[in-house]
Amino acid sequence: MAEQTHAAMAAPEVDAARPTGRVTKRYARLAPLYKAMIWTSFLINIVLLIIVGVLAGVLLSNRGQVAGLAGSTTTFAAGNLSELQDVVAQLEGATIRTTIPLSQPLSLEGKGIFVPVDQVTEVTLTQPVPLVLTGADIDLGNGNRLRANNINLTLPEGTPLQIALKMNIPLDSVTIPVQLDVPVSIPLAETELGPQFQRLGAIVHRLVDPIAPLLPMPETPPDSSKP
Repeated sequence: MAEQTHAAMAAPEVDAARPTGRVTKRYARLAPLYKAMIWTSFLINIVLLIIVGVLAGVLLSNRGQVAGLAGSTTTFAAGNLSELQDVVAQLEGATIRTTIPLSQPLSLEGKGIFVPVDQVTEVTLTQPVPLVLTGADIDLGNGNRLRANNINLTLPEGTPLQIALKMNIPLDSVTIPVQLDVPVSIPLAETELGPQFQRLGAIVHRLVDPIAPLLPMPETPPDSSKP
């Protein structure tokens, strides 16, 4: 009896909680910009799928050419990497060889340079030279001698004379013209470029060594400077 009474009392509450009439379904409206973005994304995805399909078909139909192109590309990359390593190694051990022309006057002024002269040379008179002999004793030959207090003589032009030279000649006012070719040989390892080339070689080795086992590296590096 109590249960029926409780049910009777609860029933009106349930009926009161239910809405009267038919329920209308409502949907959220999207802004036109969002609709346009959705349709654009949909069309782009369709186009991308078509392009991927076409590329896959082309690759499948030309498998041989693609494989050959991949092999030639691998060989090309291996050859260039090997040549790059060889170029860096050649730079590290290179030597600058050239000839520098030198043309410059060399002044000896203030250098304190002297040229010692000690020799006997022959000179020729260019004009007559008068001589005055005092207390001369002349041997005339055959035991005859001539003694005179003063004798005036003149040495004619062109007379050869033997002269002993012994002196130091200063070279203060002398300028020597210097013209010569100076050969130069400078190893790059002994210049400021040496450490930089060593750093370049270390960078190249760090880049090439990890991928070298994956490429057909040639034993002899190619020379791209030759046709």
